[in-house]
Amino acid sequence: MRRGVDDSWDVIVDWLLRHCPHELDAIGPPAAEDDIREAERTVGTALPDDLVAWWRRADGQAGLSSLLPPFYTPCSIQMALDSRKIRMTVWNGVVEQTTDPAQFAAFVERENRASAGTPCTGAWLPRWLPIAGDGGGSVLFVDLRPGPAHGCVRRFFRDGGAGDAVWWGGVAEMLADVAAGLTQEVPVHGYRVWVEDDGRMSWDSAARRWSTGGNVPVNVARLRERYAAFVAEARAGGFNEPAAGSWPADWIAAHVVRSTELLLATTQAVLADDPAGREQQRAAAWAAQDWTRHRELMASAERAAAGIRYDNYDAMAPATLARYAGSGLGVLADQAEQLGARLCDLVEPLNQGRPIAHVRIVDQGTTIIDGPQGWLGVLNALEIRQLPLRTRQLRALR
Repeated sequence: MRRGVDDSWDVIVDWLLRHCPHELDAIGPPAAEDDIREAERTVGTALPDDLVAWWRRADGQAGLSSLLPPFYTPCSIQMALDSRKIRMTVWNGVVEQTTDPAQFAAFVERENRASAGTPCTGAWLPRWLPIAGDGGGSVLFVDLRPGPAHGCVRRFFRDGGAGDAVWWGGVAEMLADVAAGLTQEVPVHGYRVWVEDDGRMSWDSAARRWSTGGNVPVNVARLRERYAAFVAEARAGGFNEPAAGSWPADWIAAHVVRSTELLLATTQAVLADDPAGREQQRAAAWAAQDWTRHRELMASAERAAAGIRYDNYDAMAPATLARYAGSGLGVLADQAEQLGARLCDLVEPLNQGRPIAHVRIVDQGTTIIDGPQGWLGVLNALEIRQLPLRTRQLRALR
């Protein structure tokens, strides 16, 4: 049975208190009844009971957060009304300039009478009310048009309108999913919660836990610290048996060792291809406006990427993990330390280029990534997600 608004909100507040207290500090007090009535008058219809119940517990959140996945901050009622007004005037105004005003008004009126949940990319409709924003122009909103889906929660994108499917059947369903995502670490629309050591929270896509994308240089000093933290945790010992379906401590250590071996092999192949040298040549060709040479270098990078491959399958395979685990935790900790040091030594020269490799990532039997990726993005994910995640998994077993 799904939780109601009050139960879900109590769970969320308790979780924030224990894990992200500064997020809790930014949540507003209960909304005033006059503000709720003003919202109903403005939209021209009664608000759903679950939305009213939520606002009676908390009138939005100050600043920017990611309380609602993947990156939405709950709106206060006043923020919701201001956001609605901006979209009805500015966003609609831009669209209206490209068509006949009478035709646009007729379109808005027709779409506003359509059933809730019906996609609409050509206008912001009067019976849509924002409930959360991402700070960049995209919002979550409740669709207050008539029909069985009345009160459903949907997404409006700054550059594309509301063209996708219903995200939640209502605010109660949304909060219940978020509560489960926080406390049970289950994905919410494919996103899993992550809390940094300083208490900042975010929601990761499945791919982001394995590759951040792009070519941002890797913080080598921090990567060394991540390996040191994992090794120290592995050497501490005292681990209990895991829950059903989870890895035991020696399998976690085996995974880190085998992963690092695979990462090392790919990194060595990338370095042999000399991405830094090619990047210098490409920069020189760009400066000289030698576009033919620049295109040749780009094509060379693409050919190299096709030949350099990384596949994490073996580091996830039970047979491999069982075989490596046979060495014992002490040996695995030593291997992780040595292999991690070798990998870190190779990363610094990589930071000078834009290396690409064909990356295949399989997690829990699902292929997450299968295609060209910036190799630095994979190594950045190792530093910011994979090693901290494995360290936390070990700690949780103690």
